[in-house]
Amino acid sequence: MFRVAVTTTLDRAAGMSAELVAVGLTPVELPCIEVIRGRDEDIARARAACEEADLIVLASSRSLDTLWPDGSFPSVGAAVIGPATATSVAERGGTVCAIGNGSLLDLVRSLDVEHARVAMPHAPSTDPRALAELADRCCDLVSVPVYSTAPIGPPGDEVDGAVFVSSSAVHGWALTRSFEGVRLACLGPSTSATLQLYGRDSDVADRHRSYRELAVGLAELVGA
Repeated sequence: MFRVAVTTTLDRAAGMSAELVAVGLTPVELPCIEVIRGRDEDIARARAACEEADLIVLASSRSLDTLWPDGSFPSVGAAVIGPATATSVAERGGTVCAIGNGSLLDLVRSLDVEHARVAMPHAPSTDPRALAELADRCCDLVSVPVYSTAPIGPPGDEVDGAVFVSSSAVHGWALTRSFEGVRLACLGPSTSATLQLYGRDSDVADRHRSYRELAVGLAELVGA
C-alpha cells in the first residue's frame, strides 16, 4: 500500500484523493496551506468589476469561492489557467473563452484584449509581470487581490509520497517535514521550481497539467 500525502486544503483534497485511489494509491490528507479571505471592500470591488468587465481572467478557482460563494458566476467570458479552473467556471454556468496550460504570463500574451475591459481577482502572489502586461495590453484593467494562501506545517503521518499543486504547499511541508525519502510529484513547472529551492526535483515530470495526469504519473513511477 503506497501512501501519498495530499497537501492542498481539506476542502480541495477530495479531487486529488479520488484520482490517487483510481490508480491504486492510498491518499493521506495532510494540508500544507490555509486560505485567508481578503478584505470585504476588496471583494466587493472585485465583484463589481467582474460584473462590468468584457473578460474575467482567473489564475485559480479559489477566486470563485471567495467572490461567489453561492455558486454563481457573471454573464462574462473567462480566460483561465488550467482545466480545473475551467471546469469550476463551467459548473457555475459561466463561459470559458480561453484555457492556459502554462504560466499566467503565457495566457495573458495569448489574449486579444486591446479594446477590452478586464477584471482579474487574484492572490497577492500572482506574477506581477503578467499583471503589468495585461494592464498594458487591455483597454482597462481592474486587478484586485481577494484572497491569499499561507503555508502551514502538516502532521507527521507516515507516507511514501506526496503531491503538491501549489508553491505554498511546498513551503508548508518544509516547515515541519523533510523531503528526503519521499517520492514527490508536482503539478506544473512553477511548483516544481519551488521544490528545487529545497534541493529536490519532482520525481514525476512537471508537464502534467491535471490531477489525473499527476496521479497516473506517480502510479507509473512506483509500479502501482
